[in-house]
Amino acid sequence: MAPDKKWMELSRFIVTLTYKLGVDSFLDFSFTRLSEARLIRCPCINCCNTSSGTREMVKSYLIVHEIIQNYTFWYHHGKKLGEPQSNLEDVEDDDIEEADGEDEIHGILRDLYPDFDAYNTNIDGDDFLEEKPNLEAKKFYRLSKDFEQPLYQNSKVSKLSTMVKFLHIKSFGRWSHESFKMLLKMLKEDLLPDESNLPDSYYEAKKISRDLGLSYRKIDACKNNCMLYWKDDKFLESCKVCGASRWKEDKHSGETKFKSGKKIAHKILCYFPLKPRLQRFFMSSKISSLMTWHHEKRVDDGMMRHPTDSMA
Repeated sequence: MAPDKKWMELSRFIVTLTYKLGVDSFLDFSFTRLSEARLIRCPCINCCNTSSGTREMVKSYLIVHEIIQNYTFWYHHGKKLGEPQSNLEDVEDDDIEEADGEDEIHGILRDLYPDFDAYNTNIDGDDFLEEKPNLEAKKFYRLSKDFEQPLYQNSKVSKLSTMVKFLHIKSFGRWSHESFKMLLKMLKEDLLPDESNLPDSYYEAKKISRDLGLSYRKIDACKNNCMLYWKDDKFLESCKVCGASRWKEDKHSGETKFKSGKKIAHKILCYFPLKPRLQRFFMSSKISSLMTWHHEKRVDDGMMRHPTDSMA
């Protein structure tokens, strides 16, 4: 169980005994959980968990530079999912689950954008440069806005984390887009306050989570499964194998069908690109160590213990 984290809210400009004791409790927790480690990641606002150091170095950095205040789920320092957030007896289970959910989304954002905490800290500061943001920065700002925006006034969950969970349930439950839209409508009109920020449709919900990199690509396919319309064949109008039209046609008039001004393909392949997903695995602070297990942890002593020990 992690120590109480209220000390993290204290300002570094007035280093109190409470803050120092909090830093010591954090270091005790970290080195207890990571018992084999001599170095731990430094969660100060300058390092943002990207640099490692000894206990004394991390302690001095935390006192001088201050800890990242929204780093409340210490997964870089031995915290595991499902554990209570702190040892305070008056914290209710529901609050713990909601806090863990928000921290999980925060962790995803920081893995995708390593400067996430730095942006949050400096965006209103004197060092912030007013320059036109690039594409990655625009994605970050959109996600950051949805992460900070509550689902409704005084809500304990953010708009972003709520939609990620909803889309997760939709995927596992194999809901249709229409049934998902009906659920959103019922929640918005009958259960949530009038000023709630819940989207109205599946399309709007997907727009919120799109920048997390969880989407797929659509590739038109031949209705007889002969070929895909991509790369050099991207602009073909008919299958080069069987000659079938790429587009749906009206049975009576024989004209090509349109939807929202676009031609409707007979068949569409939903493709999840491999490279971005492998990159995401290595970017994730929770999964990256597993991705390097074969190189760093496997014991090569001639004994067959794992499929990786074989020639194949």
